[in-house]
Amino acid sequence: TLHRIVREHLETYLALANGSDPMGDRVPDHVEKEFRSYLKCGILAHGFARARCSNCGYDFLVAFSCKGRGACPSCNAKRMAETAAHLVDHVIPHVPGRQWVLSVPKRLRPYLHHRPQTASAVLHILLRALQATLREACPTAPRTASFGAVSFLHRFGSSLNPHFHFHLCVVDGFFEEITGDGSQHPAIQTEALRFHEATALTSPLVERLQHTIRTRVLRHFRRHGLLEPHDAQDMLDWNHWGGFSLDGSIRIEATDRAGLERLIRYCARGPVALDRLHLVDGRSDQILYLLPGPDPSGRTALRLSALEFLDRLAKILPPPRSHRHRYHGVFAPNAPLRPLVTERAREDNALAAESPGPPL
Repeated sequence: TLHRIVREHLETYLALANGSDPMGDRVPDHVEKEFRSYLKCGILAHGFARARCSNCGYDFLVAFSCKGRGACPSCNAKRMAETAAHLVDHVIPHVPGRQWVLSVPKRLRPYLHHRPQTASAVLHILLRALQATLREACPTAPRTASFGAVSFLHRFGSSLNPHFHFHLCVVDGFFEEITGDGSQHPAIQTEALRFHEATALTSPLVERLQHTIRTRVLRHFRRHGLLEPHDAQDMLDWNHWGGFSLDGSIRIEATDRAGLERLIRYCARGPVALDRLHLVDGRSDQILYLLPGPDPSGRTALRLSALEFLDRLAKILPPPRSHRHRYHGVFAPNAPLRPLVTERAREDNALAAESPGPPL
């Protein structure tokens, strides 16, 4: 369905979007390239590899993929599955984790869309405040212990609307490095990790965390000239957190590896859900996009023309050379504890594979 919509209406959309208003915003080059690459994805006429078995002589052709990062649902699904499998199998040990989701007011979201440095600054504010709060909730962890997180930057909402927000998969505690066992003989010294679980995360702590994030984000916007001082103060005085939303209610237990993989797949998903995309009366110019739930106006579906649908999709495609997910703390590429953490993840998975499963 999506391929048919793009194939039949892309040229019309590009002609109208680029030629209707000479002073208006043209379709970015990376968006046009993304759509055109998607139309070639998986088609043998645009390139393929030949795979052949040296024993039996059987061979087959594998079409090249576009490796797109937004429009192509096939490449998005492959990247989503690979990311989740890699994190679960090779990066995150068997420790409890939690999803944190941060949304900011609509007035601030355009800056996150168009200024990568601002989006990174807000992400770092969230990480620093979250780490300090988890440290309060984990009284047994020493000050030298480190936390770990993987962040996913979403540019879209559930109704194909531009909605820049952050999803974080964070270990619910801290890792402490234990080096040596007190012996002076180097041959018998050991090196291991100890995990301290955050067992004292309460509602007042989460509310204080949300207040801290709101204050620091508005201060950053004010200092960089993106908000006037009186506007920032007004947003601090708004009720219901002034449009800021922080949720950390989803917690994954250490033994629930399937639940962790589902959570990461959700965080790494693409902007379009194909099972919600339908054609009205089989016509590619009339589209019905089902919503996961009623929106504030009570709608359960969006009825769009093909051009409106392509315009919505074009506005939420990620720009080139921007990471879809990032590693922080002990998961960061140059973190001193990353080799120990990833080794523990492999050991935990090996032990879980050797242990007998539950009786049928």
